[in-house]
Amino acid sequence: MSGLEGELWDLIVNDIQMLSTKGCYEPVSDAISLYLARRLRLLAAALIGYGRDPPSTILDAGCGPGTSTKVLRTLYPRARIVAMDPGTLNLRRAALAAGDGTGPVRGVFEGMPFRQGAFDGAVAMFSFRDAANYLGALDEFSRVLADDGRLAMVDLYRPESPLELGLSLFHFRYVGPAIGLAMGCGKDGLKFGDIHRTVLSMMTPSQLIREASRRFREVSFRPTPFLVGILYAEGPRRAFTHGATNPHH
Repeated sequence: MSGLEGELWDLIVNDIQMLSTKGCYEPVSDAISLYLARRLRLLAAALIGYGRDPPSTILDAGCGPGTSTKVLRTLYPRARIVAMDPGTLNLRRAALAAGDGTGPVRGVFEGMPFRQGAFDGAVAMFSFRDAANYLGALDEFSRVLADDGRLAMVDLYRPESPLELGLSLFHFRYVGPAIGLAMGCGKDGLKFGDIHRTVLSMMTPSQLIREASRRFREVSFRPTPFLVGILYAEGPRRAFTHGATNPHH
């Protein structure tokens, strides 16, 4: 459950930027999720403000071309939103998508360029599985969130059962590329098959809950249809030892 490493990390980042430039990434990703992704992004964004004053500072980690950033801006029009991504082209699109009050910052999960307690809320929407080091990423989320800060992550996960894992890999390895080809991405649509490699690398629900609970006081995980889950965490445990290194700097 270490995360994406080396050439695979570079491959996934480059795939996302290239497909986003072609205008293929978000439409095809939505279709692959049977159009559940849009609702799940909205739900995850709502969780960081549910039952309290709206967050004033929000981190969109792994913002991609700005789909999730735009959702955050709609829900929290007065918030200062920071869109973080390793890809410069994605950052430009995110800033344009979300408009005023959105600051693009180049960075990775394992080495976020922010001070401790900088954010009231943070989200990672279909991006956490692309981290190079999952435990280091969770360390950083607990560091940059305020004492009562909230984290909401929505993403694919690695199923616990072999049957579910087999179905997941078939869908993302074969159905995903077929959808990409059918939706006009050309041969680049085949790159959607790389998603299955991120599923293989991703943590299982039990691993996510265990590791998040070491870093946050309140943690829950809810699976949703199509092997997507929402992890909610609140209240960083400041006693937890940080020190993850950034393998890309």
